[in-house]
Amino acid sequence: MEIITFKSDMQQSVDAFFEKCFTAVGIPYSPMDRHADVADVEQYYMRNGCFWCLSDNGVLIGTVAIRIIDNESKEIELKRMFVLPEYQGRGYGRLLLVHAINYAREQKYKKIYLDTRKQFSVAQHLYRSNGFQKTEKYNDNEHAELYFELVLS
Repeated sequence: MEIITFKSDMQQSVDAFFEKCFTAVGIPYSPMDRHADVADVEQYYMRNGCFWCLSDNGVLIGTVAIRIIDNESKEIELKRMFVLPEYQGRGYGRLLLVHAINYAREQKYKKIYLDTRKQFSVAQHLYRSNGFQKTEKYNDNEHAELYFELVLS
């Protein structure tokens, strides 16, 4: 396993990855609107945060990203943390989450926010077990149902 910082030549693999992930949870992949951020990782994440891919012998099996919310107050948002269904339950989600948290600490960010849906109960458990706590709605994501934050020390 290897966590790799996104490079533009990985975009096609990222598209195929998210199509599999969203289909697996019953969400149609819509790269032209709802999922435009993952259809253009360079524009949406690499210029305003970072995006990582978890690779297993060259196969993309997981992703995680951060997006800067407010550079002055040092607040970021955790985004697009996914692991292919056939690789879930093996600790790869935790590996990606810890990688993003460590990066945030190294960059001296003060708070990480995230939003999620109720159906992702395993992910919610992972977030809580890593110190995230429920918080108030902080964005305008019409598809989100739950909001969490992690204060970094």
